[in-house]
Amino acid sequence: MEKKKKFLSLALSAILGLTLTGCKTAGQETPSAQDQETPAEKDPDEEIREFISSMTTEQKLSQMMIVGLRSDGNNSKTATEINQDYADLLKKYDFGGIILFTGNIQNPAQTVKLISDSQAAAMSSETGMPMFICVDQEGGMVNRVSFGTTSSGNMALAATGSSALAEESAKMLGDEISALGFNMDFAPVSDVNSNPANPIIGVRSFSDDPQTVSEYVASFIKGLRAAGISTALKHFPGHGNVGEDSHTHLPCSEFTLEEIRQCDLIPFQAGIEEGTDMIMTAHIQFPEIEKETYVSTQDGKEVTLPATLSRTIINDLLRNEMGYDGIVITDSMVMEAIASHFDPADAAVLAINAGVDILLCPVDLYKDSELDTLPKMDEYMAALVKRVEAGDIKTEELDDSVFRILKLKKEKNLYKDAELPAVEDQTAKAEAAVGTAANHAREWEIAQAGMTLLKNENNVLPLAKDSNVLLLYPSNSRGATVEYALNRMLMEDLCDISKVTTACWAEMSADDELIQEALTGAETLIVMSQSVSQNPEIVKLLTQAHEEGKKTVLLSLNLPYDAACYDTDAVLCAFQPYGSAHDADGNGPFNLNVAVALCTAYGQSVPDGTLPVNVPKVTVKDGAVTFEEEYLYERGFSLKNWGK
Repeated sequence: MEKKKKFLSLALSAILGLTLTGCKTAGQETPSAQDQETPAEKDPDEEIREFISSMTTEQKLSQMMIVGLRSDGNNSKTATEINQDYADLLKKYDFGGIILFTGNIQNPAQTVKLISDSQAAAMSSETGMPMFICVDQEGGMVNRVSFGTTSSGNMALAATGSSALAEESAKMLGDEISALGFNMDFAPVSDVNSNPANPIIGVRSFSDDPQTVSEYVASFIKGLRAAGISTALKHFPGHGNVGEDSHTHLPCSEFTLEEIRQCDLIPFQAGIEEGTDMIMTAHIQFPEIEKETYVSTQDGKEVTLPATLSRTIINDLLRNEMGYDGIVITDSMVMEAIASHFDPADAAVLAINAGVDILLCPVDLYKDSELDTLPKMDEYMAALVKRVEAGDIKTEELDDSVFRILKLKKEKNLYKDAELPAVEDQTAKAEAAVGTAANHAREWEIAQAGMTLLKNENNVLPLAKDSNVLLLYPSNSRGATVEYALNRMLMEDLCDISKVTTACWAEMSADDELIQEALTGAETLIVMSQSVSQNPEIVKLLTQAHEEGKKTVLLSLNLPYDAACYDTDAVLCAFQPYGSAHDADGNGPFNLNVAVALCTAYGQSVPDGTLPVNVPKVTVKDGAVTFEEEYLYERGFSLKNWGK
């Protein structure tokens, strides 16, 4: 009876309410929608802050880590599936993300399942937060998805003179990795390759001119963003001016703050203005900028804190001076630049206090019947929690970093309760999108647009179809690429391949009987080069060819600085040295610049690229190449229409 009375009362109230609000009486206005009270919407940022306040220190630290599922930097052991051990790990630690490398990525179906299972495990954690799924898909030399479209690479893109092609190329890369389930690409490389002797950046850079790099960095970001992929500029504040590789050494730059302002920082500022999601740090010492030191665990000597661990560089320069408030991520913390000199916990404390938000690969993780590195994560996490409890890391630093991370995740629909696609649907999407014939055809055309002719005396190029040629390639791994290019030209009626003798010159002697026999019958000697060096055996053959009135061609496959190392009649630059193992139908790894360069030499297309860097003259003594201050070819130079 009471329930019936209550119901009638509520019903009567509702009727009266409708009468009062739905009808006007004399002298009474109907309340507007604005006048009626509505529940206040919670501020999204405040919602994230409230969530962070509920997190444990371990959960916060975990969000600040992106881990790699492999045993070491050499990919000697690499996970290709998420078994129970990995699932338990991802459920336990609430990692901000994972990064996959070439060994993790075998084919579309396997990659989709690996990523899907990883996300499922992460979302079964206490926080339920999806992960950033990251990859180094720069294009060119650095491609982790070997079965997909690879792009001609940054310097080759800049050689086209069209930043629109860079945007298009980035969009193709982004569409393919997105189809596989990735949401973060550690690209574009934003370094200015100002040091020709740089051993690790090279053609991964767009140019040695900061304005050119800025233009192409912005376009690359646009392309990836159009594909729904987040970006990470690298390697701040610039890795292009050093002569060592931070994977194996702790490089040192003597540049002053004013010098990097005038060069290295310019592309990063352009990327910030374009809206990059992350910036990756460089493990490089800048003693003219950072004065704090650390006693190396390797030899007990003092080393300057590298940029990754420098509050002066990360907080004062990047955040305060350059106005960047996005996510800062380290380069891999297991690289020798950090691992050989710093205690792991000390390095993490220094990085976080410097203003870094995410530690990349603090521990490489792997488990099988022979190797188990997973306990290292427990040790590492316990050490960091202790350092937070001891006050070595301020809670405010953790909260600010986790806020940036979760805010980006919320913007990218990677927040709690996100709906992820079914494995079957994602697999079908990936198999339809990755490494398509249309994409391969288009990247071939873009690579053609970047081919750059620096020299062509006596119109040596293009070669006649029936030319007798001795072609020397630099390593056995390039043999398949040369064979593919020759067969392609045979089908296109560009080359009589019966007139072409090929050989690898890696361990060749100029006096080899077979080489001498081939040279005797050749009209043209083509030398493929992929390093800035001067091989004495090649010099002998080139000298002999000139003396015998033969034509000589250098196909520069990597950095164009090798154009100064050999005296040839023609020089054609490709800007990407990796070869392919694909078949006539385009199946298999498709690094294409080497094949495109050879086809261009036979006139498949007319080289129309321009030089993105200055090429210095060189002196060679005892095999060592030294760059001079005078240029052999200046940036922007090229010979159009074969130099005619």
